[in-house]
Amino acid sequence: MNEDKILHLLEKVYTEFSNKFDEFAKRFNTIEERITGVEKKISGVEGKITGIEEKIEDIEEEVKKLGIKIDTEITDKVRALFDDRQLLHQKIDEIDEKIDMLQLDVNNLTVKTLYHDNRIKELSKKLGV
Repeated sequence: MNEDKILHLLEKVYTEFSNKFDEFAKRFNTIEERITGVEKKISGVEGKITGIEEKIEDIEEEVKKLGIKIDTEITDKVRALFDDRQLLHQKIDEIDEKIDMLQLDVNNLTVKTLYHDNRIKELSKKLGV
């Protein structure tokens, strides 16, 4: 009889253990599926990060090219414009000086013309014309 009880208890333990093992296996499979899903998502994120890094590298390269272009082409053009501006200011200053000299000459001629007009009038009065 004791053997029957022991056998019965062993069967009961075995059944309980089997049920618990099956539950554990199901939970383990569920966790494993979730981990697989997370790993896939992480792979996707890694792929996106790699794509972003590549785009950043492309942008950095473009920025470097623009920097070189600014340093070479645009800086040279700005210098040329600045030099032209200085030349234009010098020419304008020269023209202003010439205009001032012409104004002096015109003023002198105006004074001389008035003087000669007055002299002609005086001479005309003396001559009775």
